[in-house]
Amino acid sequence: MKTALPFLLAVFGVLCTPLESVAESVTITQKASGKSIAVEVVDISKGVLTFKTAQGRQFDIPVIQLTQDSVERLKEHVSKAEAPSAEMLEKAKLINEVVGHELFGEKASIWDESAADVAKRLDWKLESRKKDSSSYRLYTDLDYSFLGAHPYCVTLYGGEGDRPERMSLVYANKGDFGSRLGMGPDHFKVIHPDREPPGDLDEAISVDAEVIAEKLTKALGEGEAQYYGEKEDKRKVQRWNHGDHAFLLSSLEGEYTSLLVVPAEDADAQGKVKFVGDSELRKIQITNVMTSENGDVWIDNIPMVDQGPKGYCAPATFERAMRYMRIPADMYLLATAATAPGGGTNTSKLSEDCKRIVRSKARRIKELELDEDFEIKNLRKFIDKGVPVLWQMRSLSGYNEVANNRSQQRESVTDFDKWAQEIKTEAEYKAPELQGIKDAYHICMVIGYNEKTREVAVSDSWGPRYELRWVHEDIARSVTSRGGFVIDF
Repeated sequence: MKTALPFLLAVFGVLCTPLESVAESVTITQKASGKSIAVEVVDISKGVLTFKTAQGRQFDIPVIQLTQDSVERLKEHVSKAEAPSAEMLEKAKLINEVVGHELFGEKASIWDESAADVAKRLDWKLESRKKDSSSYRLYTDLDYSFLGAHPYCVTLYGGEGDRPERMSLVYANKGDFGSRLGMGPDHFKVIHPDREPPGDLDEAISVDAEVIAEKLTKALGEGEAQYYGEKEDKRKVQRWNHGDHAFLLSSLEGEYTSLLVVPAEDADAQGKVKFVGDSELRKIQITNVMTSENGDVWIDNIPMVDQGPKGYCAPATFERAMRYMRIPADMYLLATAATAPGGGTNTSKLSEDCKRIVRSKARRIKELELDEDFEIKNLRKFIDKGVPVLWQMRSLSGYNEVANNRSQQRESVTDFDKWAQEIKTEAEYKAPELQGIKDAYHICMVIGYNEKTREVAVSDSWGPRYELRWVHEDIARSVTSRGGFVIDF
């Protein structure tokens, strides 16, 4: 692509083409020269118009260099181009009816809206909004229905600029069915009072898949079988199409029924994502390392994932780390793979499952012996390059009391030499009290450190309030339970 600035005089002074000579063209006028040209609009983003001339040459020009009437014509052109057909609007209306929610708005395309607008329409709650990612999640009540079945968790994922990328809904699954928080028969009675509740997990998985398929077939016709996912994550799905949307239903015996809504081109590629090489990723992640005058070093832009009522701390933490490292992940599906019926996540099993997914994206999971060497000098070699550390620990009430109080007090500290001595003294008597208590096993992230004050920055998957807390290194060491992990380059 050529930059417009060196070529503007040639474009506007020589290649002046009548409006009708370029298909679906727009006439634009340059302020400086007063010259006009009919162009084919390729893209308008970040204040820059990309266009083609009748001769097929492509240029960029800042919109600010165009006359106001040109800008208005461009707005009208974009509006017409984005306007859905009557047929698409009618189809979107029918889909909304079978879904039971206003999935599609006036544009009849999720991908043409912001994720925030889609989530607001569905009443899904903001979970995380970062520089290049966002998510909106809802842990549903028993009477919540989507396509005639009850999903336990629904999530909308966004990318850069909060553009929607995919929706994930998890229905009957072995982590929820039979647990105190989501008995399968209980939710089934609410959604389908006229039907006999499923007797076991496999029946619940089958019934949910059957109901969803019936609804989608009613709106979109018969689905077609295909595969989706890469390598170990590859699975057979049933696919229905609506414009540039693909609805992908997967049902795995003994595991779950889930629904993905993704761009059609993503489904066509069977879920293969653009590979980000190590050198490129290093450049991206190093920009997320923040520093302060007081000596704080921490990693920014890590997605927040709220582990919710099931207490999926390990799957939530792995999802955060994987998405941060440009590896698509879904907490609920990760949890299902490594959870016994009724609950209880096997972290070792989870890490093995994640290793296979991570390897398929040319990354690797390293295991760390943090129970033996939890020290800033061992943590900083990862944090300094923008890689968070997954830390297995015991989230004791005494630890959380210190972390909450000290993190709040820290915000108003001006003398960090005095602060360092104060928290060191506290750690000398508090750490031994915490060390022997074998309870409240948990996993979270260490995302920063301060060598001067001997503190580490900790991030838990409990929502924004717990995104960044500071604790003394000795306090953290005293509640370390086992090892840890990093997803590294």
